[in-house]
Amino acid sequence: MTDHNMNTERMRRGFSAPDWRWLLILGALLIVGAVVAFLKPFEASLTAVAIAAGIFALGGVLQLWIAFRDEGRSRGRAVSALMGLLILAFGIALLANPLAGIMSLTLMVAGFFLALGALRLWLGMQMRGQPGRGWIIASGAVSLVLGVLVILAIPQMAGGMLGIFLGAELLSSGIGATAMALRLR
Repeated sequence: MTDHNMNTERMRRGFSAPDWRWLLILGALLIVGAVVAFLKPFEASLTAVAIAAGIFALGGVLQLWIAFRDEGRSRGRAVSALMGLLILAFGIALLANPLAGIMSLTLMVAGFFLALGALRLWLGMQMRGQPGRGWIIASGAVSLVLGVLVILAIPQMAGGMLGIFLGAELLSSGIGATAMALRLR
């Protein structure tokens, strides 16, 4: 089947898949980014902090804009504005002291793993007799172990840990995009 016929068939069914070549390029770029992050984890950690700082700062500005555009009750506006100021301040603090930001975000990752692990274990315990229960419990146990390992490694490894996590995410996303591109080819 030619590219034209395949695209026509996809459009007829209401499905528009991306061009496989662009997906392949995206996958390759993500994989290259992963390799760089694995080779330079501290620099990748600083990059992750800068991205997070920018997102928090933008989020804070947007929250403030929403607060001042809101025509509702003044108490709701005040709370919304306070939330905006806190989010903006966190973003600025990350930008002002990226090393402390690395430590803060690493602790947040540890907390995320611990909370996710506990929730998965709880969910698995609730699934008595259901298929997949063991996988949920195992996944929760792995998340808990990861959370503990992150906490134990913080003094020595905090500088590069976020970069390693970023590299793992980029690698898995790159492999996924490449696999999809090759499937669509």
